[in-house]
Amino acid sequence: MSGLRELKKQRTRAAIADTALELFLARGFDEVTVAEVARAAGVSDATVFNYFRTKEDLVFERLDRFWTRLIAAIEHRPDGQGVVDATEAFLLDQEPTSLSAEGDERLAGISRMIAASPALLARERASYDHAATALAEVIARTTALGEHAATAAHLILGVHKSLVAYTREQVLAGATGQALADRVAARTRSGYALLRRGLSA
Repeated sequence: MSGLRELKKQRTRAAIADTALELFLARGFDEVTVAEVARAAGVSDATVFNYFRTKEDLVFERLDRFWTRLIAAIEHRPDGQGVVDATEAFLLDQEPTSLSAEGDERLAGISRMIAASPALLARERASYDHAATALAEVIARTTALGEHAATAAHLILGVHKSLVAYTREQVLAGATGQALADRVAARTRSGYALLRRGLSA
């Protein structure tokens, strides 16, 4: 029974976030209130805040879930696989965000919305900081890096952050479809190859 309750909570959370994102993309993040999101999602204002601490969290619900999956993949990586290899493999295994006209338009809208909002950019930075803390704990437990675990976590996520910035830049410049996906995959490989080699190479 608890499993069904948890599934219902997850579905409610996802439905609220999806509704919010549609409203934000249609009218702008700053122009939509949490009360309007609640009405559109068919829930109360209190219910929205039960699932999301802030309005900005509504936008980053998917990113937060992404961190959970990424960190789990690193923690449970195959024996003998390093954390950098595990990160790269996970990222390359993800479905491209934009492989259709509808996907292109949606990705461009999200990119414009985040790039134009200081509040959303700040929330994005905070998301990376929280993810780095969680990843550092995993690295400390599963490697011999010890006191350098936090440094490793920030380096690994720094490459990912640069990939997000690159993707956003490309999308806003009009890049779309498979060509964009291929470009981002190539950047992923080259970024983590640089991390493996070290900057002195």
